[in-house]
Amino acid sequence: MNNDLQARPKPKFGISDDADDEMLNYQELFQRSNIQPAAQVIREPNIKRQQSNENEDKKKKFSNIDLTQTNVMRNIIIERDVSTTPIQIPKPNNDPFPQAKHRGSEDDLDKIVLPNVKKASLFAKQMYRDGKLKTCKELEETKRSSIDQQISRSSLLTGSGLGEVTGEREIQRIHEENIDRLKSMDEKEILAEKEKLLNSLDPKLVAFIRKRNKKEGENIIRMNEKSTVQKMDVDNQTTSTNLPIEVDSRWIHMDNIEYEKLEWIKDLPKPSAQRTLDDSNPEGVSARFDFKGNLISRTVDIPVTAALHHHGEEPEAAGYTLEELFHLSRSTVLQQRVIALQTLSNIIRQAHTGIYDRDLQLSLIPKLIEAGILFLIRWAMDEQIESIYMIAIECLANLIAPKKDEEILSQTMHWPCGYYEPILTPADIQLGDKKSESDLTDIEILEQDLIKCLFRMNVLKRLVYLLDRMKLLPSLTIILPVKHSFHILIRMTRHSMTCANQIFEERQLMDFIIREFIPEIIVPNEEGHVYEHLLPEALKFCRVLANHGSTLAFNLINRYGLNERLRNHLVAAVNLSSSLQDNKTLGELLSLWRVFILQGHMANEFGSLIPTIIIPLCRMCIQQMPNMVISQILIQLITLFDALIIYVTKFIFKHQNSSENSTNVINWSHIDGLFDLILTIAKQTMIETDEKIELIALRTACLSCLASFLIGQQLLTINLLDLPSKVKLIRSQFFEPILHLKSTKQLIENVKFETAIIPINASVNLPTLTQTNISPFGFLISLLRLTNIIYQIDKSLSTSNKFISQLMLTKDSEIVVYIKKMLNKLTSSGVRKISWFEQFEHIFLFQFIQVINQEKSSDDLPSIYYEILLSLLSSLLKGYHYLAQEILKFVLFDISFWKRSNETELADLSLITNESLCLASNESIKISSSHRTILYERAIEHLPSLYTYYKNILQLNRSSINLNICDIHFGNLFQIDDSFKINIHYADTFIDPTWPYGLLSSLYTNVLSIVENDKRLDIILNTLRFVYILEMKHNLVLYKMLTKTTRFSMIAGIYLLGSDIFLEKNIADYLVAFLNCFNEQHLLQKIETRTNIQSLMTFFDFYRSLVDQYEACSFGDVLYSNYLLIPLQQIYDVQLRKHVWIEHSTILKYLRLKPDQVLFSLETFFLPYENDLDLIRYYAHILLNGTIKKMIQPLLYMIFIHHLNGFLFDQTRIEQNNLQRIIMKNLQAISINDKILYDEIINYKTFSRDGPVIFTTLPVIRMNWLQKLLE
Repeated sequence: MNNDLQARPKPKFGISDDADDEMLNYQELFQRSNIQPAAQVIREPNIKRQQSNENEDKKKKFSNIDLTQTNVMRNIIIERDVSTTPIQIPKPNNDPFPQAKHRGSEDDLDKIVLPNVKKASLFAKQMYRDGKLKTCKELEETKRSSIDQQISRSSLLTGSGLGEVTGEREIQRIHEENIDRLKSMDEKEILAEKEKLLNSLDPKLVAFIRKRNKKEGENIIRMNEKSTVQKMDVDNQTTSTNLPIEVDSRWIHMDNIEYEKLEWIKDLPKPSAQRTLDDSNPEGVSARFDFKGNLISRTVDIPVTAALHHHGEEPEAAGYTLEELFHLSRSTVLQQRVIALQTLSNIIRQAHTGIYDRDLQLSLIPKLIEAGILFLIRWAMDEQIESIYMIAIECLANLIAPKKDEEILSQTMHWPCGYYEPILTPADIQLGDKKSESDLTDIEILEQDLIKCLFRMNVLKRLVYLLDRMKLLPSLTIILPVKHSFHILIRMTRHSMTCANQIFEERQLMDFIIREFIPEIIVPNEEGHVYEHLLPEALKFCRVLANHGSTLAFNLINRYGLNERLRNHLVAAVNLSSSLQDNKTLGELLSLWRVFILQGHMANEFGSLIPTIIIPLCRMCIQQMPNMVISQILIQLITLFDALIIYVTKFIFKHQNSSENSTNVINWSHIDGLFDLILTIAKQTMIETDEKIELIALRTACLSCLASFLIGQQLLTINLLDLPSKVKLIRSQFFEPILHLKSTKQLIENVKFETAIIPINASVNLPTLTQTNISPFGFLISLLRLTNIIYQIDKSLSTSNKFISQLMLTKDSEIVVYIKKMLNKLTSSGVRKISWFEQFEHIFLFQFIQVINQEKSSDDLPSIYYEILLSLLSSLLKGYHYLAQEILKFVLFDISFWKRSNETELADLSLITNESLCLASNESIKISSSHRTILYERAIEHLPSLYTYYKNILQLNRSSINLNICDIHFGNLFQIDDSFKINIHYADTFIDPTWPYGLLSSLYTNVLSIVENDKRLDIILNTLRFVYILEMKHNLVLYKMLTKTTRFSMIAGIYLLGSDIFLEKNIADYLVAFLNCFNEQHLLQKIETRTNIQSLMTFFDFYRSLVDQYEACSFGDVLYSNYLLIPLQQIYDVQLRKHVWIEHSTILKYLRLKPDQVLFSLETFFLPYENDLDLIRYYAHILLNGTIKKMIQPLLYMIFIHHLNGFLFDQTRIEQNNLQRIIMKNLQAISINDKILYDEIINYKTFSRDGPVIFTTLPVIRMNWLQKLLE
């Protein structure tokens, strides 16, 4: 027989215990089956086994003895002292063994019945027999009596606390005596005695007694209440009819009332009033949310049935705080974790829309990321429970991929230049003390870049596993998690080129996506199925991936044969023409194909499908218009035609002048055949329906596509005689009717209210593009594109019809209001963040000014248009090099604008008396206003060469050819760089705000080193010419975008570029002219010496370099001395004066300026008086030692005497009297040898350009003060 212990077979239902045969059969069957026992016995060491056997033997030995008393041996035996115990002789016993002690016979105990007890134990019966068992009623009475005794226990007034006394009479006597005495005293006397008694006792003892009495009082009251409540419950339980249900005796603990739990049955108190941020509550109050992520007000009375009340710190307040949700998300209860993650997901989704911005003190998304929500989500994704990891995927998608961003990007795809998509990369990761990113912790990477942290967490591998696992789950439950997974991948792909390549190289992930969601085998779309069906989100993921360059797009097509897959799905969609309105994948398929064509791939494949597939598809869509889904398909078809036109134009343009054999299957004849089809679709958009937004989007696409068609045909000079007839058709059937639509006028009216905004809720480590609504600029840009090319083909229309001027420049025009508003925005000083969607406003502004310039007849274009174009340059995103080039060309080649007379710009200087200035090189520089006019006119003559200069230094010469037609949509794609990427950084500009100063900043910081002196001279002269033109025209690019400190420093820095550059006459002419301009504008008194110079360094470092250069190679140049003295005016930081006069005292030998050689006001060198005692001592020391002489350094001599005289006769500060006396004594000491210096210091009156003015007779008040100092 098997020695292992096995469970005894139990009889099944219906078999009695007496059926022995059946029991034996079951036992035999159980043993034959060799069933693994439910529990196993582990063999223990031999010692323990022996001990267990001994215990079993003891149990067997005493098993027959019932209710016997046994002794327990203690480990430590203490012997009892029995010396005084009397010895008793045992009684004799005739029995062989002593009689065992029994508690009694069981038969006797069975007859005993306890009152009010149905089943009592043997022990209870024996206690009842011996009279030792008390009933519950007696126990209650005993308990109540003890409570009464505690209540009646007197405090200090009763006398029981005074110590031990003998007898109740004495206690009562003392008590009555105290009461009588208290009755005879009034309240004031009682309080006085009480105070006296308390003062005589130890304060710690008094506090202890009070605390003890308070605690005892509370316990007594609580026990009294409890006993009362229990009594009431007992009374109520006597009649079962008072309860809603009948109490069963088998229910345990029904007589034990748990008051803490019963507290939750009570009605909740009313919600507390709204707490605000004040001194008593500096941190405010935590926000509360419902399950949908809505913010809940604390004052709203929400019923408990909403399930928003819980056992938190404030049970009366409905909703959950973020801290409570974080805590709940780590609960061991599955439902609580699901609810917490779902609520957090809804809160994040709402936060990205900006709904909390007005109500919350801080941005929510950065705070959630800082609190560690990403790690919380990642842990939840590691769960094996479907409901947990599905919610975690949704939460992560809502966190990193706001739905609004993708919606707005989808709506701007068909706009001109809408092929650009953003790269959402944060600032570069700062390594600190670490050598590489791999040395950083997850938290350090998360603080700087959330997406890189996801890659560090191996999210890609986890997503592959979850996508594969969800394939086995019911279809309806996995649709959203699968789509959310693609939202995560799309956002990670948008991060950077590196991340896109990393995702593409994740072979397991890419293979699974292509196999399951872009299958080769065409399966009809079924509701609720995503696997093995074409998924729009998968197509969009491939589109975003292909945006990162032609190489990645080619690898994607080549590895997975996407050309065959996409063609098969496109053919299948056309064959199922009845389901076009339900086909949500066709639009994404066409959008993906468009990206491939823009990257230079799959154009021939698409061209081969035009006659057999594309044209029939367009006709079917036209028949089913107007319809929202059909409209979206037509938008994608039109934008695909636009991309095809650009590709074919670029291909033919590139190969028409080369000897290379073009292997392109598609040519312009294919494009020409699409014209009538495009125009037919455009006419369908003229129908006014309720679906205005969709029709406006389709009109935008048609306008842009028709413009691209005309531009391409004109660039290629194909069938030029046919162009006017096509323009006439477009004008009559589409263009002019659009101008008269109400929706067009409404869009123009909304321009002044629409402008791109910067996301205020964005986190530094997770950039977003949050835009509240779609703007009208896409439609207006397309309209202006078509207008511009129509004017260029038929030039008579620009002056005869003036379509845009009549439409947009009406009385009280909204466009003018918008332009002024935009000019203030562009010229704002300081670092300005650029919104991604602001790029369309830049294109609109340029094309609007371009069209208005063509429509003007004899009137000059307002100067505000030139201002705004120059201001645009520093706000352009990378990728818009062609637009920057065209802006410079438009502005710099309009000579008529720069030659307009402006009397205020050429005004004469009132403070300058000399007509010329002599330099250190003995060159004479004219400083009259007439000479400044000549300089301005010479600079204007150099504008064409300045265009080439600035185009080169700003790296704008990237276009393959100088296109005859200025069109940004075309021009951006005509670039030399074959690795051109459609993706550009979402907020990365490529032109610095200091661009007018060209390469000067690079030369100052030695970033650029030019050995050739002539080349260096040309760079400096070109820069000075253009900046001088802007200064004379008071251009806002300089006046508002750059600080006054930067403007002064960029010009003064010319002296740092070489030891003899400033001696060149041409450069010196401009340096004098600039100094005069600055003086006219009062700029020389508004320099901020404690700030940074834009794109350069701190002003103090710059000025220190300027002083060193002056000391080394200035030769005492008068003009250089003027620039050096400007920061030494009394209105500026005293540290600058100390740096020059004290630390570089050798400069005093070279600063030999006369007062009439200063090209700006002298007053600021003398007022206010110097109050720094160190400088006063230095001035006295320099003058008394004879370091400076009146004949050699007349200006410095007058400045030092002025401030020393002002200090000596200052009677307002008592603390400086000692120094005044010391200086006066020294003056008296030298007065014997240098009487002239003494008289000029004492008798000094004021300053002038001719020298110091002296008192002939010292005033009486000064004489008295002088005598007082000499006492």
